[in-house]
Amino acid sequence: MEILIISGLSGAGKSKAASFLEDMGFYIVDNMPAAMILKFAEFCAGGNGRYDRVALVYDVRTASSFTELFDVLDKLKDMEAQCRMLFLEAAPEVIIKRYKETRRRHPLAADTDSLEEAVKKERAMMAPVKERADFVIDTSRTSTAQLRGELLRLFGQEGEKGG
Repeated sequence: MEILIISGLSGAGKSKAASFLEDMGFYIVDNMPAAMILKFAEFCAGGNGRYDRVALVYDVRTASSFTELFDVLDKLKDMEAQCRMLFLEAAPEVIIKRYKETRRRHPLAADTDSLEEAVKKERAMMAPVKERADFVIDTSRTSTAQLRGELLRLFGQEGEKGG
């Protein structure tokens, strides 16, 4: 079984990455509590191949459980599941521009005085996750087609086509 954790900065492309990975055959779960991952992995292992490739999306909203997430990942590796982590980031000015273009609220906007402060705070909160990641992709100058191509290169299986 392959378990991929998708994490990174808000506005860096986690949703796009999850969508592309779903197209590549991953079963996607967004913000599952870390405490449920082991039971979920057991369920997936009994799924007769239906859930052989799972991607779990984690972001700053689950920051309080990152230590628990890391502990669970270590246990999964002990169970011989292939566990890897992808971290998506972008330059602060790029993230700010993306938020302003989409007019969406940053997840930390309520806790800060400005979008710039929210982006800075999130980067600090997510640093331990980035350090633990197996793959880091900076999407600052990456088109969606380039992101898709990079994900295919990293996680595609033989026979999958980029197109």
